[in-house]
Amino acid sequence: MTLLSLQNISKIYNSNIGNFEVFKEINFEINENENVFLFGPSGCGKSSLLNIISGLDKPEKGEIFFLNKKLSNNHHGFLKNDIGIIFQDHYLISELNTFENIQLKTNNLSAINEIFDYFQLDDLKNKYPNQLSNGQKQRVCVARALVNRPKLLVADEPTSYLDRENADLVIDLIIKSSKKFKVSSIVASHDISFKKKFDNSYTIKEKNLIKC
Repeated sequence: MTLLSLQNISKIYNSNIGNFEVFKEINFEINENENVFLFGPSGCGKSSLLNIISGLDKPEKGEIFFLNKKLSNNHHGFLKNDIGIIFQDHYLISELNTFENIQLKTNNLSAINEIFDYFQLDDLKNKYPNQLSNGQKQRVCVARALVNRPKLLVADEPTSYLDRENADLVIDLIIKSSKKFKVSSIVASHDISFKKKFDNSYTIKEKNLIKC
């Protein structure tokens, strides 16, 4: 079943020197339990597309459907429990420990405990972000994004600050945990080597979204 559908989506940024069209009338679908990879160089529009999918930004044109329901352009509040987001930076609150950072998403202790068990975070439970390695921070971010049991996981360059070994571990963790919790995922990266790990792959080229 189709989870999310974008129809004829266009995105334009306005500036003092004119308008810049990132992509034009693109179409995209992701099914339930599907893992999708979005790759391309910096500036090609990956983050813009993920922000539209997540409801953090709105398109100038086009329609968005979630489980066959048409959404408004400002749908972030509507889908805040259905979409989990992993940003390029970890955005963990420095004054809160790991448990408290994850608890910000939900007070459901059963869900939190299951997440801590699955991601093996017990040893990090009382540690603060400045006590964690970059790899550990991203592991916490994946756990935080999934604790609400969303239907879709969106990750924008989640391995940018990681070495090769930890980058592979984080990508594998996203895919494995998506399957465990029956979540679809869209992961954006400039590193094409991750492509083979996903069900389907796309790139943005000349304002178009191309399946490859």
